Amino acid sequence: MGPRHSTPTSSADPGSKPQRVLILSADVGEGHAAAARALTQQLEASPQEVEVTTIDGLAALGRPVRQVVQDGYRVQLRWLPWTYTIVYWLLEKIAPARWLARGLLCLFGSRLLARRIAEHEPDVIVSTYPAVTVVLARLRRTHQVTCPTVATITDLTGLFFWAQPGIDMHLVMYGESLESVESIAGPDSVQLVRPLISAEFLEPRCPSEARRALGLPEEGRMVVVSGGGWGVGDVQGAVQELCNVPDISSIVCLAGRNEQLAEKLGEAFASEERVRVLGFTDQMPQLLAAADALVHSTGGVTCLEAKAAGTPVVSYGLPVGHARLNTRAMANLDLLRLANDTRELREHVQASFAESAVMVAAPATGTTAASTAEPVMAQANGATSLGDPKLFEPAAVDLVLKAPRRVRPIPMWRLRTIAISAQLLLLLGVGMWTMSTDEVTALASAVLRVHTIKHIATSDHSVGVILRAPSQDVAAVASQLASRGIHVSFADGGGVPARGVVIKVEGLRDELMPEAPRNSLLRWMRTRGVLRSQARALGLHRHFYFLQPHGGLSVGQLVLARTADATPVAGQVQLNATGPLPQRPLRAGDVVVVSVDGSPASVRGVVRLVSWLDAERLGVESLGSLAS
Repeated sequence: MGPRHSTPTSSADPGSKPQRVLILSADVGEGHAAAARALTQQLEASPQEVEVTTIDGLAALGRPVRQVVQDGYRVQLRWLPWTYTIVYWLLEKIAPARWLARGLLCLFGSRLLARRIAEHEPDVIVSTYPAVTVVLARLRRTHQVTCPTVATITDLTGLFFWAQPGIDMHLVMYGESLESVESIAGPDSVQLVRPLISAEFLEPRCPSEARRALGLPEEGRMVVVSGGGWGVGDVQGAVQELCNVPDISSIVCLAGRNEQLAEKLGEAFASEERVRVLGFTDQMPQLLAAADALVHSTGGVTCLEAKAAGTPVVSYGLPVGHARLNTRAMANLDLLRLANDTRELREHVQASFAESAVMVAAPATGTTAASTAEPVMAQANGATSLGDPKLFEPAAVDLVLKAPRRVRPIPMWRLRTIAISAQLLLLLGVGMWTMSTDEVTALASAVLRVHTIKHIATSDHSVGVILRAPSQDVAAVASQLASRGIHVSFADGGGVPARGVVIKVEGLRDELMPEAPRNSLLRWMRTRGVLRSQARALGLHRHFYFLQPHGGLSVGQLVLARTADATPVAGQVQLNATGPLPQRPLRAGDVVVVSVDGSPASVRGVVRLVSWLDAERLGVESLGSLAS
């Protein structure tokens, strides 16, 4: 659990309770945590009585979600940044991918986050991380969170997770984000606010004094190279290129919490007196005040801090995912310079040095980059100073403490209807799959006490042969085999045989037998009707045999056949008439299923099989004759 603060005021009603604000942050980079800290500072300075609690919202979603999102993201950015580009593209461009991601976040995190929120009983909840915002929005829409919800948005583009219909109010740092958020979350769902950065970045500072305090040379140019809180991107390449710029007297390289990068940079630039390597630092306000330019890899809150300090920003080193989209959009608005390689990096840094010493923002009603929410600054006489406060947008604290209840939760009857419908659909889907698959047929056979016939106990030294033939060829094949003294059973693929075919086949002392239709998702439902129709056409009444289809019976077919009082038959071996002979010896009473296509070659194949059986001293009979 994060820190808890209570800020009473003398004018507060003694009988009133402080307004409880719960901030859900995340240790994914530094920007989300920095926004949470800045909001906490504003709330503590509020004249209202406020109790602020900050917790790790990502951790509140549960360990599996945190490991996948936080650890997976860190590994991607440090070692496989191109994979993050692919994942981000899928989430941005492919709607089903977004639905799946949202669904998984809510599936694994909703219950745990709701439990953590209930522990604090907040009056308003603020999320600074988009994955947490997704789950919080779901809880708000499903009545599990009843207080107003607020989401901070520090990115300029790619807001498909930042903005959610279930959030009452979104606080954006850039005016250009307003339309995008409303298109996702609805009208009146967004407000432009003063950037959520520490007040230290807004304090007037003298660059020379800042350099003296940091122990840096006061003469020459000073550049800060940052890889963000996690120390990602081509930090080393940026420093190497800037070492070749003669105007630069000092380079402060920030490795964040990436200890391996800090060690690597320390070794690489041990002999370079101008380079100082730091890990994670709380001296960013002083460093930005002292710097002539910031080279940053990830964008986000650090760029807002630099703009507040009046420090030009050059983005370089991590052109992947949302960092690419954000930096390109910010470059288009002249909020920073975007370098695609080290040559452009050097050019942009030198161009930053050549900028006018005084930066004056355009009016808030203008259409230039100053129309965004970054503070209006001026840098003159060796010091950075804050512009006219009247030009600022509202502070986030004012909107958080007065957050509206804009979201209309989904009615309970609709939620229950959806839940019941989903369960019924799931049950129906599982039932349909179970009835149409043969994966659990063996278990169903044991339960129903239905045993597929593959062998018939007999005293005859014969096997039962069933020919599976096209319906139009049954009579012709039976006639050709009968002329050679061969009598077998026939099945014609699950159709109802014509009366003339039945008479002809029986006249040749052969027999036709029913066959179940081929299995499919819904076709299995016809099994009982087909078998009963075939049985009537063949003069069968009760306790008749039928040939199971290719691939076996599904559970549904087995059940329906059982209700028709029919017993399935399968071959001990199944052959193609034109294929090889059985690879193992047969014994008397075995059932052999042979597929024929009506061609002379297939008839010769049956004759060849009969000759082989004769050599094995086994005769050939129809199934009915063998079982009688």
